Amino acid sequence: MESTNIENGTNIVNKPFEFTGKAGEFFGIWIVNVALTILTLGIYSAWAKVRTNQYFYGNTLLDGSSFRYTANPKQILKGRIIAFIVFMLYFAASNVSPFFGAGAFFILMLLVPAFLVMSMAFRLKNSVYRNVRFNFDKNFSSVYKIFAIPVVVMSAYIFVVSQFQESIASGANGKPEFPIFVFVLLGIIALMAPWWEFMITNFRVKHSKYGNADFSFSATTKNYYWLYIKMVLVLIAISVVVGLVATGIAALFKSETADPSEIMQYMPVLMFIIIVPFYLWLFAYLATKRTNLLYNNIDIAGHKTQSDLKTGYMMYLYFTNTLGILLTLGLLMPWAKIRTARYRASVTSVNVVGDLSQFVAIQTDHQAALGEEMGEMFDMDLGF
Repeated sequence: MESTNIENGTNIVNKPFEFTGKAGEFFGIWIVNVALTILTLGIYSAWAKVRTNQYFYGNTLLDGSSFRYTANPKQILKGRIIAFIVFMLYFAASNVSPFFGAGAFFILMLLVPAFLVMSMAFRLKNSVYRNVRFNFDKNFSSVYKIFAIPVVVMSAYIFVVSQFQESIASGANGKPEFPIFVFVLLGIIALMAPWWEFMITNFRVKHSKYGNADFSFSATTKNYYWLYIKMVLVLIAISVVVGLVATGIAALFKSETADPSEIMQYMPVLMFIIIVPFYLWLFAYLATKRTNLLYNNIDIAGHKTQSDLKTGYMMYLYFTNTLGILLTLGLLMPWAKIRTARYRASVTSVNVVGDLSQFVAIQTDHQAALGEEMGEMFDMDLGF
């Protein structure tokens, strides 16, 4: 529900997103997409993606107006063919030898930043709200600076592991010792992960535009590290609980009155009760906290986005969606996607400063002045 408040003499209106899609409608689109994708050996998947995105964009409303997705399926198919060729070359090199696989991985990592930029540019240029296109500044030099350190560290890790595998395969010098340096590199990668996620997210947001208006991102590296530190602390707590339960079960085995066969028959149930909620919580926690952290720190010309996803409700959605899909052999997939999209939209909004219509009108004028001079030859959807 839309709400209004005044801060420092400025009228701020909270405009919530709304999703109007229906499971029955989307099922018709989904089943045709699946059938044609199978019949065409995957070629129709590009058209299937466009139809799916057009449905979800068209049913996502802000201030009474829906979004539009305008991508050309042929461009998506082109991007997927390129991505398929690149990964097949990597797969072939890996099968030749671990050394060639490490070299192919390094080359692939060098291509990933460019693929990321091209994919973001493609996605945003084909996203439209009130006849104003989103856009993305294709700053290749900045993204390669972000990827420089991770590429070097991960390539070093792959190279060391490949050399170890090569030594085992050749049988030289007996059984080689596993290099301790690998664990050092793994530790560096783990410690670097939150920083890297922040840098990539910061790059994606700050180089995005709506018309001529730039997006800004106010989150910090500390926010991302704290998110993962809290997750690790909870994981430790859960591990302690699992350990105590395992200890209790072991104690029952030692009891003179306990029948081991009777206890063993309950083990799968006990593990299901412990492990399944644990994994559901982990996925729900990461999905909600990362999404909230992203959208609660985005600003576009003073208009701030908000997200209030709840871990508990996302966990419930994951459980019921997965159960429904499994019990119907996948036929409830459209239902699962629709109800998830509806919930995400219901807790997402924009704090609009002043009048959103005036802001959109200004962007329309800017876009008309900019024209369509930016080439799209190298913008493609590669799955990022």
